[in-house]
Amino acid sequence: MKIIKSVLIYLVLFIAISYAVDSWRSRGLPSGPIDALTVMTLEQEQTDVVALSHEQPVLVYFWATWCPICDWVSPSINWLSDSHQVVTVAIRSGTDERVQHFLREHDYQFVTVNDNTGELARRWQVTATPTVAIIANGEIVSYTTGASTPVGLWLRLWWARLTH
Repeated sequence: MKIIKSVLIYLVLFIAISYAVDSWRSRGLPSGPIDALTVMTLEQEQTDVVALSHEQPVLVYFWATWCPICDWVSPSINWLSDSHQVVTVAIRSGTDERVQHFLREHDYQFVTVNDNTGELARRWQVTATPTVAIIANGEIVSYTTGASTPVGLWLRLWWARLTH
């Protein structure tokens, strides 16, 4: 019983600290309804993120090939992309060919936009990689930055689907 109580206390502390860190890191990031967002993927397909978000929540993942934390988060994003709407943005990671090579090398199947100038990240005011935004019905409903667990990301998508 004492062990369960200790685990619960640590779990509550972990959640509270994670929430506080996410809140601090995401200050200044856009929130609420987003402007039209149509992007061109590496596969040369136009993707309307807002339209997709009206079908089901969309996870938008800002990452980079040079980001060490992204090496830990990207497999979770790849796993989620099998059953959820996922659009990723490779920030300042080189040419389309370089990003495609990186994706193939790591066997990532997620939809990717190459933001080689960082313009899209600047428009979204993304200052940390990785950054994950959940968009539902045309509005940002959740942000997280830094390391994220597969379960944590899945729960954010589930909550967005449930509440929006």
